[in-house]
Amino acid sequence: QYDYDQLFPVYGFGAKIRDETQASMCFNVTLTENAYVNGIEGVLNEYHNVLNNLTFYGPTYFAPIIRTVINDIREEANSLNYHILMILTDGVINDMNMTIDCLCEGAKLPLSVIIIGIGKADFSNMVVLDADDDPLVDSRGNTCVRDLVQFVPFNDYRNDPKELAKQVLEEIPRQIVEFYAQNNIYPDNIS
Repeated sequence: QYDYDQLFPVYGFGAKIRDETQASMCFNVTLTENAYVNGIEGVLNEYHNVLNNLTFYGPTYFAPIIRTVINDIREEANSLNYHILMILTDGVINDMNMTIDCLCEGAKLPLSVIIIGIGKADFSNMVVLDADDDPLVDSRGNTCVRDLVQFVPFNDYRNDPKELAKQVLEEIPRQIVEFYAQNNIYPDNIS
C-alpha cells in the first residue's frame, strides 16, 4: 500500500527456463524484457504462470539478484524512494562472499532485504546475513555501514500469519530511518 504505482519488479533465480540447459540465477518472472508486474495479484499470477515454464535448479546464488536490484536503484530517477527486496528461498546459499559484498554495497543505498526461508534446509548462513549479532564484513575487510537484512524462517510462523507479517517487517522501520539519517536526509529537507 506504500508503493505509489503498484508496479513491482519480480525476479526469479535458481531455475532452468523452458528448454535451456543452463540454470539462470536471475530472470524476469514475466519471461519478457519487462520485470514489472501490476499489483500483488499480478505478482501471484506471474509466479503461478512461470511455474509451468521452469524447473527449479541449484545451487542457490543470491548475488545476481541483489546486483540486479542495486543496478535498478542506481538507474532510478528518484533517489528518495526506498526499496525492499524480498527473497523466498528453500536452500543454502552457495555464493556467500559475493552476497556479503553485494549487501555491503547495497547498505549504502535505500534498500532493505527480507529473506524468507521456506522448508527445512540449513539456514545458518541466512542468520549470518541477518547480521543482528555481528555486522557483515566484505571481502576487502570493510564493515557494512548498516544492517539491511531480515531473515525469517517461514516454518516458525506458518500457522500464524499475523506473527509472520510482524517478523518479516520488524526491522524495516529502523532500517529506513537509519539509511536516511546516515545520509542526512530528513523530512524537513524535502521540498
